Amino acid sequence: MWGEGRNTEQRKTEKKRERFFSRMRNSFQLRVLLSILLPIIIFCVLTNIVISTLLGRQLMEKREDVERGYLSVVYSYLEDVRENVDTLALLAENSSSVRWTMMKSGLDTMETKKTALAAQSSLLASLNGNPVSRYVDSMIIVNRQGMQIAVTDTQKIISAEEIFSSPLFQGEIPDGKARAALAQSVIDEGKTRLVYVYPLDLEENSYVYIELSTRLFTDVLEPYGDSSNIMIRSTNDELAWYSSENFKQQFESGGMKKGYFRDSMKFAPFSLSAELMIKNDMYTPDNIYILYVLLVIVLLVTALGITVSRIISSRITKPLRHLSGHISRLSVQNELTAEPSIEQGGDEIAGIGRAFNRLVRHINDLIREQKEMLEQKQRLEMNALQAQINPHFLYNTLDSIRWMAVIRKANNISDTIMSLENLLRNMAKGAGDQIPLREELSLARDYVNLQQVRYMGIFDYECEVPEELMDFRIVKMTLQPIIENAIFHGIEPTGTYGVIRVQAEERDGELYISVEDNGAGAESEELRVSMKERKNKNAMSGMGIGNVDERLKMTYGEKYGLICEGQKGKYTRITIHVPAEREEKEQEI
Repeated sequence: MWGEGRNTEQRKTEKKRERFFSRMRNSFQLRVLLSILLPIIIFCVLTNIVISTLLGRQLMEKREDVERGYLSVVYSYLEDVRENVDTLALLAENSSSVRWTMMKSGLDTMETKKTALAAQSSLLASLNGNPVSRYVDSMIIVNRQGMQIAVTDTQKIISAEEIFSSPLFQGEIPDGKARAALAQSVIDEGKTRLVYVYPLDLEENSYVYIELSTRLFTDVLEPYGDSSNIMIRSTNDELAWYSSENFKQQFESGGMKKGYFRDSMKFAPFSLSAELMIKNDMYTPDNIYILYVLLVIVLLVTALGITVSRIISSRITKPLRHLSGHISRLSVQNELTAEPSIEQGGDEIAGIGRAFNRLVRHINDLIREQKEMLEQKQRLEMNALQAQINPHFLYNTLDSIRWMAVIRKANNISDTIMSLENLLRNMAKGAGDQIPLREELSLARDYVNLQQVRYMGIFDYECEVPEELMDFRIVKMTLQPIIENAIFHGIEPTGTYGVIRVQAEERDGELYISVEDNGAGAESEELRVSMKERKNKNAMSGMGIGNVDERLKMTYGEKYGLICEGQKGKYTRITIHVPAEREEKEQEI
């Protein structure tokens, strides 16, 4: 059994797949799409291959030129360093205080000390203003008699003999000018420095001795770490600095012996050479970027083809989508409306639109007739309720009883009977569904008087309605069921004294009448449940507050009706929300 069920599921899945592919094969929109896209895609792919091959070679040559430009920048930087150091040496050579001090063998007099300090201050100011100052670790003016002017601070005292033991003092200095090379520092033992020596006199008795940090090589190479493989090497190949750590590892491991070629520029003043390793490969990141760009172009052209095909197919399917959209909107709206635009045209789709609009109009007519029948039914029910008692017989009898009470001076009985008589007279009137608020409040007052007699005054009734609102119209028998509900479900269950308060206000052309009691109270959910009760057999009029809400919505529209608020054990408030419409006679005046 399990095997048969599994086979059945597989067959269903295969049928669904077949139906899907069948719809795709028969899709007109898909055929249009393929007829436009296939030639475009083939053309773009071939163009991509040709352009990438031609541009690849050009970009490789351009990249070589750019990287050689980087190498020239490094060479220029070394020249700038040499010029800046030479400037420091020339300033020292042209300083009279330096020359005078270097003629001495020691700081044996006060004048010599002052002159040496002046020379030191002057040279320190020149050094601080020189661009190469951040790389100068040590700068000393020294002569062979042992006289020194230390321009920079040193961690230990260095003798003239130690300075002259540097390899740069061995042999003659060419042309009696500067010499610079990588050498061991005489100040920081064990460290390599770019040492610069410059004679201050023809006798080569005094010199400018400068040690520069090799950081100047790493700093100049750092900007090219991600773009080029550049290194600075000593002429004896003992020391080298690289633009990136990855380049260093590849070069030292021999990974650049194949697929690369070297270009170099020797910088004789520092006994250095700047070298560039260029990858001999057409498929560099730049070329791959071009391929990506071409691929994006292909995708954009494809997207454009899809757009064009959609435009073509939409001219055919647009009327159907319009009709479908209109039907979808009607499914979420509260009313049915005809759409003239779906009838445009003379094709079959326009005929469907005309037939659908006729159906909508017919449904609206049926809804309108149903509403009129419901309203007529409610009027008949009200008339039947009013006709249950012979009004004239009842009024005459009540009037006789009232006068008997007046003769016997039973005023409370007389007032009660008068309230009952007024209430019945107002209920028996059949002149329209809407009455002025003044009359509705009078009817409510008569009903309250009767209930106060029945409940022996356990509640009080307060009416706080401004006089200017009295002429607004309201559906008849709206307040009485709400007040009745406040008495039966609010005041009576508590068994204590309570207050029923009626208030009214006008806001933005809307009339709000609230009936509030401080009785048992009810939560909002309970009030919503009670709203569903359309009839109340124990009520005087037989109507519940749900019936009142329904009558208001049918008269004024769905946005109007009753608003229920409350809190258990504290209060219940029901607000009547209707449009602010005055009595017709007043409007005509």
